[in-house]
Amino acid sequence: MAGDTLAITQTGLQGVDTALQAVSDNLANANTTGYQSESVDFETLLGSLVGNNTLGGGVGVSGIDRDFSQGAIVQSNSPTDMAIQGNGFFVYQDTSGNLVYSRNGHTVIGSNGTLVGPGGAALQGFSLNAAGLPSGILGALTIPQGVLAPTASANVSLSGNLDSTSSVIPSTTSINPADPTTYNSSVSVQVYDSIGNSHVLTFFFQNNGPVTAGQPPVTTDQWSWMATLDGSATGLTKNTGTFNFSTTGALVSGGIPASALTATVTGAAPLSLGLNFSSLTQFATANATSATADGNGVGTPLGVQIDNTGLVSVSYSNGQVVKVGQVAIATFPSEQGLALTSGGVYQQTSESGTPTIATAGAAASGTIESSSLESSNVDTTSSLVSLVVLQRSFQANAKALQTEDSVQGYLDQLVTQ
Repeated sequence: MAGDTLAITQTGLQGVDTALQAVSDNLANANTTGYQSESVDFETLLGSLVGNNTLGGGVGVSGIDRDFSQGAIVQSNSPTDMAIQGNGFFVYQDTSGNLVYSRNGHTVIGSNGTLVGPGGAALQGFSLNAAGLPSGILGALTIPQGVLAPTASANVSLSGNLDSTSSVIPSTTSINPADPTTYNSSVSVQVYDSIGNSHVLTFFFQNNGPVTAGQPPVTTDQWSWMATLDGSATGLTKNTGTFNFSTTGALVSGGIPASALTATVTGAAPLSLGLNFSSLTQFATANATSATADGNGVGTPLGVQIDNTGLVSVSYSNGQVVKVGQVAIATFPSEQGLALTSGGVYQQTSESGTPTIATAGAAASGTIESSSLESSNVDTTSSLVSLVVLQRSFQANAKALQTEDSVQGYLDQLVTQ
């Protein structure tokens, strides 16, 4: 009987010790990003049979419960830091090639451009298809480190108003960029060649006044135009033309020239520019035109942006923004079944079930807050109270052990008398 009592007391002391480990672990990780607090589950052990009933035989640890509730989200200074608002885990691939899961979204750009998190594990996400949508193919998210290649301009669009009250210049007068009396208005736009050099394309407009043509005759206001590249018309073709406005000021012909303007540039492929004047108007108000062109020069990376769906983009010095992938979020049928491993990350088990891996905000996944981190969800005050309770429990079990030892000593004395 004494042996049973000692064994029971031993289970109590061991149980308290295990609970103390859990509370100590919580307090030690109170400032650990993405840490989920833990607690110990106890169960009664069976002891001796007394009459028709079984006496309790002490206590055992049946398992560890983890609190997966949301931790506080705090701002950080890094654009690659993330926090999940709601359900789910970030997906990482560790250095052994295994997928692991964590609420810790602190990532940095590695030497090869890969976003890496806890223990050097690579953050996983979806590549994007030509439409910029997730492809469904999971892999490491990599931030491009090199320059963004230039794109030659191919389209130029003009908009705005040409003043109907402008002085009329006969169409027989050739537009001379050096002589302002030969044109009424001008506008310039920057275009790029195939190796990223920028050039200035300038349009000059000349009001030719009313013209009548067609059967039945229709009178419209005609404007002539001419274009130069970097102040010269040398090497340009299809760089002149006309367009016409109705009496209501709307463009009725010549809005989209049939042939592209071409230009020979030094050291690069010839430029071929499709022109679009269709947004021009002719009203009795001041000349005010603008022009836009596609294409871009060489760009160097400036920064990374992550939106609340986990879409990762890189901005470049040439004004371009390139989408590189979308962060993956995993949800599980049973989070309590996850196995905690080194570095505070989790592994899938048969008890956790197979994860559903999707983009943020899809299915049951939460959304992402960038430049933020999720704090530990440890309640420090509750943990300190638990320490007091466990201390008293330990003292009570120790007292039971001391009492049993005294009883056993008294019995030993009786036996030896």
